[in-house]
Amino acid sequence: MADDKPRASDGQSISKAIAVLRAIADNQGCSLGDIAKATGMARSTVQRMVSALNNEGFVTKNAGHQGVFLGMELARLGAKVNLNARALLMPLMEELHAQIGDNIDLTAMEDGRVIVIEQIASNEDIRVISFVGREHPVHCTANGKAHLSQLSHETALALLQDRGMPALTGHSITDPARLMAQVEAFAEFGLFIDREEYGVDACAMATTLPEIGGRKLAISIAMPTARFKRREEDLKAALLNFRREVQARFGTSI
Repeated sequence: MADDKPRASDGQSISKAIAVLRAIADNQGCSLGDIAKATGMARSTVQRMVSALNNEGFVTKNAGHQGVFLGMELARLGAKVNLNARALLMPLMEELHAQIGDNIDLTAMEDGRVIVIEQIASNEDIRVISFVGREHPVHCTANGKAHLSQLSHETALALLQDRGMPALTGHSITDPARLMAQVEAFAEFGLFIDREEYGVDACAMATTLPEIGGRKLAISIAMPTARFKRREEDLKAALLNFRREVQARFGTSI
């Protein structure tokens, strides 16, 4: 009777195969020696892994050139992947909400517009209201500033000129040069803040996230000003930790 229990060696072999694939992806056409150097494996181990991956179509050694290349089977499988940022990030968003308790918005930039694609409402009686499908102004919201930081300086300025920068409150920044100076300064810390720029007695903090399925993403926490001032340091730590968790699970982009 066959033993169907997983063995430790199975996991080790899978890890080695993945390491080989990543080494080839970083250096298409590399030799077995190059892969061995990149992965720290013995050349004989690399040769065995490449042979097995080649048999399954995950790599190819006959692309008309010397060296090893990624195979078409990877492309075929990749084409079947439908990356849903909302589904992937919701478990982490729920953990963040359990910690903070206030409104959380996950936004994507689509055709120059900042759109809420997932949202968890505040538990508090006095709250900032949002909903899926809502558009956030790019110039005076924490999410908007986060998305501006994902663009080149020139592209961001052109977007601001195209979208306009109306003063929604007395705190709204309406000068593009001043706004971009703030965005670029905040980008060094990875956090972006709206202090009553979008709505009176409402503040928010956001951070950028890795791209998922080609979508530029940001996440924010919004709450009334008094609570925001009291919890600002908590929000900074929570959002930076959220971003680290996303990067640990999904890398810099998927």
